[in-house]
Amino acid sequence: MHNYYTVFKHIHLAAAGLSGLFFALRGLWMIYDSSLLNAKIVRVLPHIIDTVLLLSAAVLIVSLGGIPLWVQVKVLALFVYVAFGVAAFKGGNMGVRLTSFFLGLLTYSFIISVAVSKSPYGFLGRFF
Repeated sequence: MHNYYTVFKHIHLAAAGLSGLFFALRGLWMIYDSSLLNAKIVRVLPHIIDTVLLLSAAVLIVSLGGIPLWVQVKVLALFVYVAFGVAAFKGGNMGVRLTSFFLGLLTYSFIISVAVSKSPYGFLGRFF
């Protein structure tokens, strides 16, 4: 069981890293108005990465036997991250899209800080 958990944890970590990296890359392409942003693989790959991320998260949650508060916070923040991502890449004017992109990066950073610290406060814990 331990080996099984470790494999899925590494899959989850890799997918989380790829998700954030690809989000940042797409944001840079958006800022520079790159045609790469319109490539089919660029439109499909985030969905594949995020599916792997969510499936590995589900396996990890089941293996934990419950959902700790810090995981619940990560899931809630994930919805916020997705909303900012949609606004960043499908939103209205460039001001809204850029603001959404940077707020998405901030939310991603918060999610990572919650995961690393295993605290529902993440990097905000310094203020509580």
